[in-house]
Amino acid sequence: MKKQFFAATVALGLGLNAALAPISANAGVIQLGFILDESGSIGGSNWNIIRQGLADGIDLIPVGSTNSYEVSIVSFARDATVRHANVLIDSIASRNALSDQIESYSPAAGGSTNFAAAFDAMKNVLSNTINSADFSYVNFATDGRQTRGGTGISERNALIAAGIDNISIEGIGSRVDTNDLQNNFCYPQPCDTTDPFNFPTQGFYISVADAQDFVVVLQNKIRVVTGQVPEPSTIALLGVALLGMSIIRRRNEA
Repeated sequence: MKKQFFAATVALGLGLNAALAPISANAGVIQLGFILDESGSIGGSNWNIIRQGLADGIDLIPVGSTNSYEVSIVSFARDATVRHANVLIDSIASRNALSDQIESYSPAAGGSTNFAAAFDAMKNVLSNTINSADFSYVNFATDGRQTRGGTGISERNALIAAGIDNISIEGIGSRVDTNDLQNNFCYPQPCDTTDPFNFPTQGFYISVADAQDFVVVLQNKIRVVTGQVPEPSTIALLGVALLGMSIIRRRNEA
């Protein structure tokens, strides 16, 4: 019942272009899992943008409300690294501490791209506490294609079997295998690619031009998941914002 109510609340904000309704007292612990690509194609400057953007996004998580938020972060390249596991954000101090630690993440590992290791690591982390969570979201971001460790599909399936409720994806740049990501990794299927996104009833796929645009999407998703009004008012308007950013970027480059 808790999951059904929370899902309906988030869908209201995304699907109807409306402000999100307040999350009721029925809600509890919400898991947020972030899988971040740190392979060679990401590079040092983009990795710095991503880690700073995630740190700023963590600062958006509200504290002192009915809900508590548990954050887990996995980064991957040739292998996967658990950056943070099952961190409960239940105070300003715990939120600030996590944000500061993300800002100080080590440089990107570089190397090949291993989806399988990433999903397996996230499954192992979230399985520790998933039975006590009211809802579990995983956000997967990559700028590349699976080049190591098989296809990653069985590991994604194992994560779902562990009890995850939604896997949504950002494909960064033009080198991703869009068909693979949309057909094999979003959950629940089919992968939603059309504004307004039917989140969390379906996993969504958003194509972004670069790390800066990814950060905009990520922070708006955090606002939605935590029951806040996104800026713009829904993710459905995000395409307009990204278009404007692209125009400004082209003008500056001219």
